[in-house]
Amino acid sequence: MLQAIEAEISPDGKVTLLEPVHLAQRSRAVVTILAPIDETAPKRGSAAALLSVLDSAEFASAEPGDPDRMEREIAANRDAWGD
Repeated sequence: MLQAIEAEISPDGKVTLLEPVHLAQRSRAVVTILAPIDETAPKRGSAAALLSVLDSAEFASAEPGDPDRMEREIAANRDAWGD
């Protein structure tokens, strides 16, 4: 069974898993290096970051989305899998 686990890799090669992993036996892994981490971005799960977005002038002045367009996009994405 394949599992995808989020991790961070330091410049010296140390791998830190960002979620718990429970394996019945020793297993192999393939590591894919993604784009560098944006240290200025809010950390995942940051309530303070969410509140700052909700309190921002940009959010307050944003036009509401078109629900019909959103439904069409959801349907198109769902159908793109070809299930």
